[in-house]
Amino acid sequence: MRIFYLLVVLVMLLMVAVGAVSAQDDLKKFPSCQVCGMDRAKFAHSRMVIEYEDGTTVGVCSIHCAAADMKQNKDKQVRSLTVADYGTKELIDARTATWVVGGKKAGVMTSTPKWAFAREEEARKFIQENGGQVTPFDGVMKAANEEMGDKKRMACHDMPGAQMLFNPAFGDPAYHTHPAGMWMINYAFMHMDMRGLRHGTTNVPAANVGFMRGTPYNYMMIPTSMTMDMHMGMVMYGITDRITGMVMGNYQVYEMKMLMDMGPMMGVSEDSPMRTSGIGDTELRGLYKINEYLVGSLGLSLPTGSIEEKFVTMGETFRAPYDMQLGSGTYDLKPTLTYNDVSKDGKWNWGGQAQYTWHTAKNKNDWALGDNFKLTGWLQRALGPFTTWARFAFNYTGRIRGEDPTIAIINHPRKGLGASMPDADPDNYGGRRLDGFVGVSYMLGPFSLGVEGGMPLYQYLNGLQMKTDWMINVGAQIMF
Repeated sequence: MRIFYLLVVLVMLLMVAVGAVSAQDDLKKFPSCQVCGMDRAKFAHSRMVIEYEDGTTVGVCSIHCAAADMKQNKDKQVRSLTVADYGTKELIDARTATWVVGGKKAGVMTSTPKWAFAREEEARKFIQENGGQVTPFDGVMKAANEEMGDKKRMACHDMPGAQMLFNPAFGDPAYHTHPAGMWMINYAFMHMDMRGLRHGTTNVPAANVGFMRGTPYNYMMIPTSMTMDMHMGMVMYGITDRITGMVMGNYQVYEMKMLMDMGPMMGVSEDSPMRTSGIGDTELRGLYKINEYLVGSLGLSLPTGSIEEKFVTMGETFRAPYDMQLGSGTYDLKPTLTYNDVSKDGKWNWGGQAQYTWHTAKNKNDWALGDNFKLTGWLQRALGPFTTWARFAFNYTGRIRGEDPTIAIINHPRKGLGASMPDADPDNYGGRRLDGFVGVSYMLGPFSLGVEGGMPLYQYLNGLQMKTDWMINVGAQIMF
């Protein structure tokens, strides 16, 4: 009899070992969901494996993605369907498992949570702590299939962490993809305020920028403050579950206040503000979901913004300096790599993004903006429907290449005809800046809105330039 009990124990241990190896092999064979691309090890407590009669096997992250795959392969017969036990993460038969539907524990790829348990008593214990109700397997599949009729909604703004991944208020778009057939429309207003002059990391008083006064900076027109307002519209569309297309346009308004220094004899007076406005450059972008965490994208900026804006002073019309123009005048390439991750409970999000802007050639006026490298990192926290965050953005921008002959002849301090200003010198452009931001957003179903405020923590400017003081971004969007 002892030998019999010993054999029973050995068989049970062997079954446990085989189950562990099987689970390990399952995650090794299918590291990511073959429907949505999510990391199956991260969602090992909800993962499933489908084996069809033709011998093909599919590993997915959840009952939602299992229903999607079986719907796509409805002409195939399912040989076996296994699901992870919520507690042990071991694969069990999905049809004989005890399923709990609903409750406060956030589900995976679904707004109505669905969890499987090998033992009914564990399911009952889970219900006592988290809510929900025991549901037969047929009912679970019916609910999952009903959700498939609204796949876009379930896969996006109701998924764990959606309010953070699809945040409307970042001043720098954190690029993400959408499921096939889904639209997202975003409006954003961005305001930047610049005050005072700086060279390198040293502030320069206006008194040191006089005309013919023997000061280090010999300019007639002295900028004192400048504002930039941008109204931006963006439309995104999911071409496939991994490929998303985007188009983005904007309308800009610039205003610069200046002092006019007529020299020692006539003194300094306030000049009329310089103002330009109009449509800026248009960006087309393609995005590809590499895996659950990474999105690679490539943007092409089209030169739809004017580079021949003018202003009037002293009764004469001049071409506005470079920073008052509305576009780059060039076709620009913008490769971007974005990393995003969400905590298991869907309450934290962290990520980073690197983007390079390459101005491929000089424009028709013989100049090109300096190339830009931008690095952004963030940490977000969900509080019910609200999200709060902090982020940092580092920009490195080169000097302008070339020179606009019209701006040079009229405005350049060395070639000027009486309206010289630091903004007209292409050497006075670019530099390094680190900005810090805090923000809050609110999400209600497919709608969301938010606001973000920031200021420079460090700025080094090439030559004499207006220094950035603060900025604010407001955004609203809808997904459908």
